[in-house]
Amino acid sequence: MVAVTPKSEPENTEHITWLYLPMAQEEIDRVLQRSGIADSEDARLRLEHSQLPDEVNALLDMEHESLADLNALAQATNNFSTDDIKKLGAAVTLAKPQNAEQVKNLAENLDLFDFAPGAHTPEEYGKYMIRQSGRFDYDENLDAFYDYEKYGTERMNEEDGMFTDRGYIAYKGYISMEEVMNGSQSSRMEMGGMM
Repeated sequence: MVAVTPKSEPENTEHITWLYLPMAQEEIDRVLQRSGIADSEDARLRLEHSQLPDEVNALLDMEHESLADLNALAQATNNFSTDDIKKLGAAVTLAKPQNAEQVKNLAENLDLFDFAPGAHTPEEYGKYMIRQSGRFDYDENLDAFYDYEKYGTERMNEEDGMFTDRGYIAYKGYISMEEVMNGSQSSRMEMGGMM
């Protein structure tokens, strides 16, 4: 939920327009016109409520964000599950995006990240990967023989990852995270598909 006020009025104005993103662009334009805002550049934005992770809310600088970028971010995350929101929070901690557009690009490419929720040590990460990731046929009868810490440490040494408050996150893409955040991922895939 974004509070929109005209920049021509004082910040504490009572003439507030509420936008519940995502919205169709035509709808946003109509709402702004009814509010007396001819151009979205003349609008002052304030984030009032968000279902995005705190890591995203903390980095959004509403003085510099565009309504179009905020709407695109809301659209990209509209159908996210609670697990997706947690994974996005961890991905934001790892990638350190600078604005809503970069966060949107991360959100659209979350499949490029491996996430072990709640893992805060190499042992917990190894345990998650062996027991819960679905990559192995875990046999609880052999549990005493698994060296979770060693496996977690070996994986971490081979990955671009880190522990966050939410768990362990690792980037697994073929291009740099900067290219993903700047939108290079989708254009490269389209070009590759055309050849």
